[in-house]
Amino acid sequence: MTEAVPKIEGHAAFYTHLKNGHVDKAQIIGLENDRFVEKILLGRKFYEAPIITSRICGICPTIHNVTATRAIENACGITASSQTKKLRQLMLAAQMIQSHSLHLYLLVLPDFVGASSSFELQKSHPELFKNAIVLKKFADKVLEVIGGRAVHPITSVPGGFKAYPSKANLLSLLPLLESAEEKAVETLQLFASFKYPEIERAMIYSALHNDRSYAFYEGEIWTTKGNIFEPDQYKKYIYEELKPYTRAKFGTLRGDEMMVGAISRINLGYDHLHEKTKKLTADLSFPFKNPFQNIISQAIENHHFVITAKELIEEFIKNGTEKEHLRPPKNFSSGTAACEAPRGTLFHFYELNDRGEIIKCDIITPTVQSLPSLEKDLKIIEPLLAGKTKDEQNIVIEMLIRAYDPCITCATH
Repeated sequence: MTEAVPKIEGHAAFYTHLKNGHVDKAQIIGLENDRFVEKILLGRKFYEAPIITSRICGICPTIHNVTATRAIENACGITASSQTKKLRQLMLAAQMIQSHSLHLYLLVLPDFVGASSSFELQKSHPELFKNAIVLKKFADKVLEVIGGRAVHPITSVPGGFKAYPSKANLLSLLPLLESAEEKAVETLQLFASFKYPEIERAMIYSALHNDRSYAFYEGEIWTTKGNIFEPDQYKKYIYEELKPYTRAKFGTLRGDEMMVGAISRINLGYDHLHEKTKKLTADLSFPFKNPFQNIISQAIENHHFVITAKELIEEFIKNGTEKEHLRPPKNFSSGTAACEAPRGTLFHFYELNDRGEIIKCDIITPTVQSLPSLEKDLKIIEPLLAGKTKDEQNIVIEMLIRAYDPCITCATH
């Protein structure tokens, strides 16, 4: 068993046992403490859910805010306006850029350029380090303008938005957008140039899908096994279980391991990527079958979401934003929503009593759904470990874990 795995979100260790040269046991051990967010929410008013759940994670608070908001709206009979949906989509695009750029440059890149950490990367490859700063600064600014602040947005609430961006604030994004688009292209080209460790197995991929666009705000859940279901049917398909050696839950597709996240979205929705992004990826072979290709998938998405953000910003600048009144609850019932977090599909479910108080809550995070698959891959990685010292083997295993981009913080909410 190792100490905590470096360069991931949250704290986790891994245990692998080799017998006669084969990995016969592999475990991912979440070291975070349970925070019982679902229990904390009981008895709270419906409008508190997006505020509290955004505190689950400091890396991806926006996706919890938006998914909780949509689930609460479904429980309250609220239909969001077209403008509200587009503003939320812009927030989620910025969330993707925030997370992907930090993961790619500060957590993954050091492995491929011989740096031990992001601190060393800053010294050895300052221009590459700067790419992360440019992309993160752009995404942060978008969330400040739309969501009220870069972390833990405050304007996005059930029924709409409490405040709207001015044209001047939207215009302030344009100078940052030009450099962000340039760095997104460089990022995609950079991560497409690396040679990734090669492992491959039959894998089930799962993600939101719709027939009109690259799904990340709403849609059905599709899997490469052929399952298609609405978000409110998730309990019939996704089974969670507790393991005695870890605080993180494990989720399967009716008992089968699956992988969620960028690689799943690319495999299931490549045709709906932006045409500029598809042009840059024309030389790549799809579908991806190697979990290490989740890395290049994030770089592909990073470009797609920069272009998506650009088009939404330009549309709001051209047409302006209308200050709409918040839409009030029509009733109090139960509701579910699913959105795509940077690491995969996120589910929120709430049941309300007749006073609008939360009496049931269930949150299934992306990492929970990918952990069984990660453990399975740790058992087939042995060809990459052959002939290596124990320290070298640990490095390869850590690279695989980082390729999955687990968020142990979310998995132990």
